Amino acid sequence: MQRFALSALAVLGVTSAHQALAADYGAFPDLRPAYPEQWGPEESDPLSFDMGVRYWYSIGRQEHSLSGETMDTKSHVGEAFVRVNDDSTNSFVEAFGGYGIAHEGTYVTNGGAATALPAVRLGYAGLDFAWLPLGSDQVNFGMITGYQYMNDSPDTGRASFLTGTSVVDVGGGVYHLSGGGDSKINNFEIHSAKLGFAGKMDFGNFDIFGEAAAIPYSWVTGTYGALQASPPPPIGTTVAQGSAVAINGHAYGASGKLMVGFRPTENLSIRVGGRASYLTGQYDATWDEVRVVGSSAQRQTYISNNNPFSMLRYGALLEVSGSF
Repeated sequence: MQRFALSALAVLGVTSAHQALAADYGAFPDLRPAYPEQWGPEESDPLSFDMGVRYWYSIGRQEHSLSGETMDTKSHVGEAFVRVNDDSTNSFVEAFGGYGIAHEGTYVTNGGAATALPAVRLGYAGLDFAWLPLGSDQVNFGMITGYQYMNDSPDTGRASFLTGTSVVDVGGGVYHLSGGGDSKINNFEIHSAKLGFAGKMDFGNFDIFGEAAAIPYSWVTGTYGALQASPPPPIGTTVAQGSAVAINGHAYGASGKLMVGFRPTENLSIRVGGRASYLTGQYDATWDEVRVVGSSAQRQTYISNNNPFSMLRYGALLEVSGSF
């Protein structure tokens, strides 16, 4: 009996406690469970993406003191870009690349008559980072930095050079150069870093973006294939050029860009504007020369130091992009 009484009291106690808890919980029908389905209000994503294409009507001019050549080009360039915007920091990263699809132009050597360019090769790719922490909701400005690779190579012909070092005995103790020949096209490659200021204004359906940057350093390298640095190499000569002329140097300059945009829809933008850049510097030119020495041929490397040059390129831009 004692054991039964204790068991009955325990059952009554548990039942009473359960009823009390149920009554208390019922007094708060809106009480949330211990693990809520949402941890707080949903926040908007600060990242957005722009993808688009640009058309650049690009006008270029190069001047090379080593050859006395001036090259003028007009190019129609197609460009694609992707930009990642971070609204929380007012910054963006943009990757872009373009290639010329139609060209025309002329070149002049040592003040002579202008000659039509047979071809032009123009291509580029780069990466920009901009941070615009200053200003208000509609107007922001700050800094921009970036890297760009460009191949800007007008075709002004090819200089011939010998690939071998053989000689021909023409009698009487006279020897002439012989052997195979070759030639190469111009190939000017420019690697540039930039650092400057940028700003934007956003008025709803209209926006303006501009940048002005210094180019503190550019590495210029490649081949000046049109330059005949030594006598041409037909059989019968005793001195001839033995390679294409390689160039290697540096430059500095400035660049700028201004775009005005209109958004006909929330996710579509159309912008017009312009872009320009200018470089000036100097490069070393290196080539081989082959000459007859006694009854054999010898190959020797020559270098021409500190040859000034300049490169200017500017033109109008048209951009169509989508946002998501």
